[in-house]
Amino acid sequence: MSMRPSTRTTLLILATLTIPFALFLWWTEADLRPRLEAEVRASLERQARLIQSTIGNQMFSDSLADALGDASASRITLIDPTGLVVGDSEVGEDRLPQVENHADRPEVAQALRGSPGSAIRASETVSLRLLYVALPDSRGAVRVSVPLSRADALVTRSRQWVLAGGLVTMLLVTLLGRQLVRFWQRPVTRLKDTLAAIGRGEMGHRVGFEGGGALAAVGQSVDEAAARLEERMAELAREATDLAGMFDELEDGVAQVDREGLIVRANSAFEARVGRSELAGERIASLFRDPGNLAAVQEAIDGSPGTNESTIGLRTVLLTARPDARGALVVLRDLTRTRQLEGMRRDFVANVSHELKTPLTNVLGFAEAIAEDEEVPEGPRGFADRIVANSRRMQVLVDDLLDLSRIESGVWTPEPIDLELTAVTLEAWSGFDRRPDDAGINLTTDIPEGLTIHVDADAMRQILRNLLDNAIRYAPSGTSVTVTARRGDGHAHMTVEDEGPGIPTAHLERVFERFYRIDAARSREAGGTGLGLSIVKHLVVAHGGDVGIESEVGRGTRVWLVLPTSPDPETPAVDG
Repeated sequence: MSMRPSTRTTLLILATLTIPFALFLWWTEADLRPRLEAEVRASLERQARLIQSTIGNQMFSDSLADALGDASASRITLIDPTGLVVGDSEVGEDRLPQVENHADRPEVAQALRGSPGSAIRASETVSLRLLYVALPDSRGAVRVSVPLSRADALVTRSRQWVLAGGLVTMLLVTLLGRQLVRFWQRPVTRLKDTLAAIGRGEMGHRVGFEGGGALAAVGQSVDEAAARLEERMAELAREATDLAGMFDELEDGVAQVDREGLIVRANSAFEARVGRSELAGERIASLFRDPGNLAAVQEAIDGSPGTNESTIGLRTVLLTARPDARGALVVLRDLTRTRQLEGMRRDFVANVSHELKTPLTNVLGFAEAIAEDEEVPEGPRGFADRIVANSRRMQVLVDDLLDLSRIESGVWTPEPIDLELTAVTLEAWSGFDRRPDDAGINLTTDIPEGLTIHVDADAMRQILRNLLDNAIRYAPSGTSVTVTARRGDGHAHMTVEDEGPGIPTAHLERVFERFYRIDAARSREAGGTGLGLSIVKHLVVAHGGDVGIESEVGRGTRVWLVLPTSPDPETPAVDG
């Protein structure tokens, strides 16, 4: 029987399509099942991880498994490190002892070894073909499983759909896909190439699509974003250049250090301070010999500001380190000239004070002789009395200046001994030329019996004389000066408190400065030099202690001290 040409052509086409279609059908089924299983496996793994995060630190139990199973619509099994099933959402608690040990299950064994495991098999417990996923847990393993019947049914339906519509789909894809690919290939490739160029930093590239359509709109958006990005990049480059110039022109040396202690960048002043160049990538520890500098930098890297003064070469440098987003910002300030001027000032004050002492003593002696000579007329004797009073004030000032210069110069160092605090306090109180009792001012002490401090004896007497003298000068008649002390952490915490007019808050930060007076006229009238508290602070710090002041106007003033009670105390805790 002969066939018409059209029929033969049709059969030829069908025959030609049958082979690829059969291959496609086989490939679809062969590929679909593993993909479905892989998707189910990935979904179960995500579900297991979500379950782990949900239960947190809860102990494994059958009730927990039941609750998780109800919430997730999956079978949940909780297994201890030995493979014993602690809970299963599909097994009643009364049946758990009958469940076999799961340590030999492939997915469980893998999880107990520390990595996720999966397996597909028929469950003896629920009589279904299941996909299992088990994740390691600090309490053992968490296993999630679902039946694969849904995946099997999906494969069957997919096979049917492929059989029903595969020929049409293949024809349409063959005929239309080729044209669509040709149509879309060129603009998509152009868009892809443009995005790749922008990603490499080549901001001048543009898509340049014209006309309408979604792809043209995407291209226009890309071009607009690229233009804005190019403009912003240029602006940032200009700002970076300006900042780099400002950074390099800073008088202080500045360097940025990362958390590993490596220098990220440094300006020319910093390089000049350390005598090195091209410091990027160098370890900051290689630049300093002083351990205090390295400790300050490490403190900043750890999150706390640090400072240290040291000598680098022939220069005196103050290192300041502060926490930074990348690690620490290190600043080197040259204090050489400042310290030279301070030394010159100290020497000048000391020399002038020393030179004044002898003639002042002579003036005082002659004035006292005139004032005490009854044969001298009353008028000249009155002048002599005034000379005596002012000479004594000046003598106190000169003595304070000499003491302060001696302490600051480093010539003086404390020679600590053990002093009984109550005794030295009473000694200082009784040593005033003008008796405090005459003004109605009493001393009250609250010091533990036998409390000793390890300090220089003369220095401690001077500290107490200055503090008690200040309290006496400004305390009203009929009030008390109170001295208290407490033991703590290798130190004595001591306070000297009066009931005077108090000090305004604005002045408290400056009262330890030399010559600082809150009321200059009143201070001169009371005989103060403005150096007492400055001497106190220097003497306390020289012992490794701390000092501070608290005051409230109209309620009095409280000076607190922290002094060592042993030769090698720990760092004192700040009082107040």
